[in-house]
Amino acid sequence: MTFYRTFSTNQTCLKLAHVRQFLSQHGSDLARAAHRLGGPAASARVFLLCEAVRYTRRLTRAQSSQLVGFHQLLMLEHVSDPGRIESVLFAQINPASVFVEECCVLAEKLGCLLRSIAENEPNENKNGLILAPQKMPKVA
Repeated sequence: MTFYRTFSTNQTCLKLAHVRQFLSQHGSDLARAAHRLGGPAASARVFLLCEAVRYTRRLTRAQSSQLVGFHQLLMLEHVSDPGRIESVLFAQINPASVFVEECCVLAEKLGCLLRSIAENEPNENKNGLILAPQKMPKVA
């Protein structure tokens, strides 16, 4: 008599679980920030990502790239390019507004998520994630 050990493929990967948790807690805030910094198309991409990770079994390269892109948006990496919408939208934001502080906190939390994803795969560079594991700061 032969016994075969089966493995459940219904279990989600740890990276995906972290992303799902982040998006369930901060997805709306991320969409609002993306809308103010990148326009309606950016907020739509956040909502599409939220829906996509609800129905997948593993975090895809495209989804990881989107997370990196949202982090770049929050970190204002493209505001100096006058040909991009980020430049125009950033100019409309009052630096003393509460939004700026909220955006900084959200960027830090998303950075922590990206580091936790990269910790599981320290040599990962295809997705634009951090190459070497770093100590993650605790963010409330």
